[in-house]
Amino acid sequence: EQIRKEGRETALFNFYSVANKEVAELCNHQRAAPKNFEEQIARIDERITKVRGELAEAKKGGSAARIEAKSRQLEKMEADKRTKIELKNVALGTSRINYNDPRITVAWCKRHDVPITKPFNKSLLAKFTWAMKDGPDYTF
Repeated sequence: EQIRKEGRETALFNFYSVANKEVAELCNHQRAAPKNFEEQIARIDERITKVRGELAEAKKGGSAARIEAKSRQLEKMEADKRTKIELKNVALGTSRINYNDPRITVAWCKRHDVPITKPFNKSLLAKFTWAMKDGPDYTF
């Protein structure tokens, strides 16, 4: 249900982030919420409100493709907001870089067709090139 609603790739990456959050909490990788966190959420809410308005206008006289695109955009924004709120006090980078075996993440991404650039930025991709050779069936 959640995958159909949010979009497959977004839902799967949010699932990965929540699992990584569990590891970070077990390792006590906490951080203070950003000082401008409330401002960030307010900006996200403004964008969500704007897209809701655009969706309402599209429903009045737009094409089915535009309605579908705006619906997907709104669902993604709402999912991203929920994830941002849930992860505000957890330092995900520490566990992802130092504690999680990158081969597990690479295998998970390959198995679920999630781009490897979602969990790893360019510098981490360069750091973990040795992990990229394993296939989707890698087990720890």
